Amino acid sequence: MMLPILALLVASSVAVPPGPPGHPGPPGNGTVKPTPFGFFTNNTIYQPVRNESVTYPRFVELDDGTTLATTSFSGHTPSYFPVFESKDGGATWKYISNLTDQVNGWGMTAQPALAVLHEPMGGYEAGTILGSGNSWSNNGTRIDLYASRDRARTWEFVSHIAEGGRPNTTNGATPIWEPYLLQYEGELIAYYSDQRDPKHGQKLAHQTSSDLKHWGPVVNDVAYDEYLARPGMTVVDYIPTIDKWILVHELPVGNSSSHGVNYPVYYVLADSPKDFRLNEGQPIVINNTTAPNASPYVVWTPYGGPNGTIVVSDADRSQVYTNRFGGAVDKWEEHGTPAGATYSRAIQISRKKPNRLIIYGGETFDNMRLGLLTPFTYTAVKLSETLKTPV
Repeated sequence: MMLPILALLVASSVAVPPGPPGHPGPPGNGTVKPTPFGFFTNNTIYQPVRNESVTYPRFVELDDGTTLATTSFSGHTPSYFPVFESKDGGATWKYISNLTDQVNGWGMTAQPALAVLHEPMGGYEAGTILGSGNSWSNNGTRIDLYASRDRARTWEFVSHIAEGGRPNTTNGATPIWEPYLLQYEGELIAYYSDQRDPKHGQKLAHQTSSDLKHWGPVVNDVAYDEYLARPGMTVVDYIPTIDKWILVHELPVGNSSSHGVNYPVYYVLADSPKDFRLNEGQPIVINNTTAPNASPYVVWTPYGGPNGTIVVSDADRSQVYTNRFGGAVDKWEEHGTPAGATYSRAIQISRKKPNRLIIYGGETFDNMRLGLLTPFTYTAVKLSETLKTPV
C-alpha cells in the first residue's frame, strides 16, 4: 500500500452518481477514431467532473468478448465503483451500474477487483460477475464480495472476505488492502495485502472459498523476515508454456531504494496460485540499471515466441516491462507505450487477439488531489510494434 494513505481518504458532499458519461473526451488521440477491436490511444471511458478523480482501474473480459471496467472513484460520499461496458473492444463505452456498499455504511472506498465465474459456484451460475473492493471508515477496513447475475447491471452482497483495522499504513496498524480475485479448481481465491500479523509490517496473503460465503484460514503468499518489508498489491496470472503461475508485487523496505525506485517490483513463480509462499521473489531489473516502481500489474500472452510474453506495468511510467523467456531473471526488457502513467495501472491482453495489449489510464498517485480531471481511458497497442525497440 503506497504512502501516504491520506491521499486516498477523500470526501465530498456530492452524492450524485455519474450516470452515463456525459463528458466524453476526444476519440482516441483526437485524430484517429477508435474502430472496433482496433488500435488507438487514450479513448475516454469516463471524463471526471467537479472534484472527481479516477485511479486504480480494473477490468474483466467476458466469454463473449465484452469488457467491463471500473475504477477507484473519489469525489462522492458514500463512495462507490462505477461500472462501464464495451462490446467492441474499447471503441465505445456505456455506463451500466454502480457497485455500492450495501452492508457497512462506509462506501466502497478504493481498490476495486472484478472477476467472472467460469464454472458454477455457491449457487451462482457460470457467467456471474464478481466484484470486490476495500470498504473502509475510521472503524475499520473490510474486503467484501458482491455478485451480479445480470452482467453487472445489479449487484448483491455475498460475504465479508476479511476485516482489519482502520486505514493506516503505519507499521503496527492492522488494516487490510488491495483484493485480487481468482477462480481456481473449484475455489475462489481472494488475495490481499495484510497488516494484521504482528510479525510483519505488511505481508501478502490469501483465503479461499468453495461456496463464496465461508472463507478458509489466512495463508501467506509473500512474507519477509524483515519486519519493515511491506510487499503489496498482488496481481496474478498463468503462464501455460512453462506451467507456472506468476505473482507481482511492490516491495518497499523502510526508506531504502533499489535501482533508483522506492517501491521496486518483484515477481514470484509457483506451480500453483496457492503456493507462492514456497518460492523466492526476484526483482525486475533491466540492464542492471532500470526497474519498474510501484503497484505492478501482470498479464501473459501467447504472442512473442515459444514462451509467449510476460508483460508487466507499473504506476510511475508509461513503459511496460516484458519477458519472452519464461520469466528468466536476466531477460527483462523495457518498452515504450503511448499511454500515460496511472496509479495502479491495469493492463490486459485481448483473449482472441494475443497481439493486442490494452492499457487502462487514469490519474497518478501524486496528482489525484490536484483537480486535474484526468479521464479514465483505454489504449490498445500492437504488442508486435511495442516489442520491436527496447528502451
